[in-house]
Amino acid sequence: MSFARIAVLTLLIAAAPTVAAPKEATPSEALMSGEAWAQFCDRMKRVGETILSDDFPGSAQDRAEGFRHLARTLGMALQWEIDFADPDFPAFYRHDDDVTKWGGPNVDNTYIRARIRGDATYKLSGDISTIHDLIVATRNGDMHLGKTGVAGDFDSSQLQVDEEGRFELLVGPDVDPKTGIRTPPDTEQLSIRQYYTDWGSQSPGSFHVERVSEGPLYPADLTPAEMARRLDAAARWVEASIPMWNDFMKRSTADTAVNTLSAPRSVPGGSSDIAYGGGHFSLEDDQALLIEMAAPDARYWSIQWYTFGWFESPDFANRQTSLNNAQARSDSDGMLRIVLSGSDPGVQNWIDTAGHRSGQISYRWIWTKTRPTPMARVVPLAEVRKHLPKETPVFGPEDRREQIEVRRTHIERRFRR
Repeated sequence: MSFARIAVLTLLIAAAPTVAAPKEATPSEALMSGEAWAQFCDRMKRVGETILSDDFPGSAQDRAEGFRHLARTLGMALQWEIDFADPDFPAFYRHDDDVTKWGGPNVDNTYIRARIRGDATYKLSGDISTIHDLIVATRNGDMHLGKTGVAGDFDSSQLQVDEEGRFELLVGPDVDPKTGIRTPPDTEQLSIRQYYTDWGSQSPGSFHVERVSEGPLYPADLTPAEMARRLDAAARWVEASIPMWNDFMKRSTADTAVNTLSAPRSVPGGSSDIAYGGGHFSLEDDQALLIEMAAPDARYWSIQWYTFGWFESPDFANRQTSLNNAQARSDSDGMLRIVLSGSDPGVQNWIDTAGHRSGQISYRWIWTKTRPTPMARVVPLAEVRKHLPKETPVFGPEDRREQIEVRRTHIERRFRR
């Protein structure tokens, strides 16, 4: 090609009109056109595809439980990020129960939380006469989003509770930390864990939170831009949660041999009053895991297990998948002996594996003076009684039916009334 032709082409290219890049829609425009919702659905589809990867459990049971877990997590995220998103008008949201199970919940707890902000002051009031204990704390967010800051951690012994079980507590940036919870600037939520030990008699307390510092009189109207932001926040919540807990469970059991338990310790993002320990079990149908330990000197303790991949507690209303300090029987030597197996061994201290051959075991010593490490060993299921003291009473089918009925009635009272 001649130099003249090259020069002409260069001039023509330079003179050609520039094609502008497509303008990115604003959040308001994306919501109005339906793009924001379509993007949200596409993101959830990709999360579902993640569950199909080799990083997650893949049996038929695991796959069914995995997609149920995704659906439950999505429901939690949508409620938290869309319907309980205004820190100026906080309301308590029940975060975990017998259906929505997120982040290894303690089956002896009811978890409620409310959205707050660090530069505002709130009054918390309630009646805790019907529960065993509680922990009130503020947090800067959720640990699966990389936020593990906790402030406060008040239990019933630190609250000024009257004879009828009522209390008031201030939460805010200028509150005296000896009598209330002082909030750092990045505070995002107020959380309450209610503890139940006697499932036969205890029931949820009542709580109310209100902003008492200056602020708007009414909530702002919902705008397209704000709704788009909330959808994005809910999507991020799910996208972070699903892989995080699967990875967490792998890491938490990596350094502990199968069918053994680790020493108790505190964890980032958890309450300073709680010492956690655990491990993972893998049992054949004719095997049992015998767990032995000195009873901790604690106001509360529990031991339970969770499904791999999803960190969910199994059915704890219709199965005895957990034990606490009021439900377990100690032997005359002060030792606790607990049998974990798929079939009923005929002892009071049984934890049911509920059709699973493997799972993660977790124990909690709370407000404890001692921190014993449980010892575990596999024994033949048919020979369990050979490894227990002769004083261990027989726990028959009628005893078990009564035990399960107490659990069912309590869960209904706790979550359905």
